[in-house]
Amino acid sequence: MKSLLRNVTAPLALLLAVATPASLAQDDTSLSSDWMELVKGQKSESMGVELRDIQPGAEAGTQTVTFAVPKSSVRDPDDIEEVIVVGRKPDSVELPKLNIQYKWLRDYDNDNYGLVITLGEGNWPIRLFMNSRPGYVN
Repeated sequence: MKSLLRNVTAPLALLLAVATPASLAQDDTSLSSDWMELVKGQKSESMGVELRDIQPGAEAGTQTVTFAVPKSSVRDPDDIEEVIVVGRKPDSVELPKLNIQYKWLRDYDNDNYGLVITLGEGNWPIRLFMNSRPGYVN
């Protein structure tokens, strides 16, 4: 029984490791930012993504966060199939379900693409993953 459990646990652990957002960063079709605090002016060294603005959202309990993504860090924006926003888990165990909305903008004047996301109130670090593989990750 122990060997059967080991035989099942090892592939399951490997599958979980492969399916994590961190593994997407290693893929040549993916880009990832550093962990960024939700503070205006925060900048990711790896991609140059800058948090430009944080405003209260249209719905109570939400906030709208605007990022500038340098064109030099994205080869072709039409190849990006998904953007994954990952947050660090806060100390609290009870997490509200977030209704996240987003817009992808082109800022030709400043040579950036813009990413505007609306998420629940909170001040935890987030990280962006931009993936050009088809499909999405749950």
